Amino acid sequence: MIRVKICGIRSLEEALAARDAGAWAIGQVFAPSPRKLEVDMAAAINRKLGGTILKIGVFVNEEPENLRRIVASCRLDMVQLHGEEEPAYLEEVSVPVIKSFRVRGRLELERVRRWRPWAYLFDSYRPGIYGGTGESFDWSFLQEIARQERIILAGGLKAENVGRAIHQLRPMAVDVSSGVEHPGGGKDPAKIREFINMVQEQAT
Repeated sequence: MIRVKICGIRSLEEALAARDAGAWAIGQVFAPSPRKLEVDMAAAINRKLGGTILKIGVFVNEEPENLRRIVASCRLDMVQLHGEEEPAYLEEVSVPVIKSFRVRGRLELERVRRWRPWAYLFDSYRPGIYGGTGESFDWSFLQEIARQERIILAGGLKAENVGRAIHQLRPMAVDVSSGVEHPGGGKDPAKIREFINMVQEQAT
């Protein structure tokens, strides 16, 4: 079974749409981004969700003490690191960690494997942007690591292309944000359902 994470959730309604469609996890962004969620709002959403879906906090170069505070107050189940953190950062975090890498060519596997996170996430590279670009990349760069490690694929995924991505890589999970949004922003429940249905069809 291939899991689906809906990232950039900003309201209880969006979180419930993801959960009810069968998503494995939601992503809440605590770094500078158009999809940034304030800590108090995230905490309120997560209290209402309880344990019905995994809640993953997305961070970029956050001070460990502040990250731990947000994890506790928002009842996060995991964190996702998108910055220039060092592998020793894992020791500062009490919940499982997903480490993100932006792909712009063939992977330097030695650099990637300096980390031993719960899972690796691979996203598109764009200078100065740490995620949520809405752009895909050449998935063949991940062929080797996808056979050996637990990976999450992100970057420009949508219902129209996620089937090809799954067929090529068989990742543990896929991560979508802009691919399930309304043209003006905000998650579209119909697109969330369509995306998850496509993943489930390909995963059987």
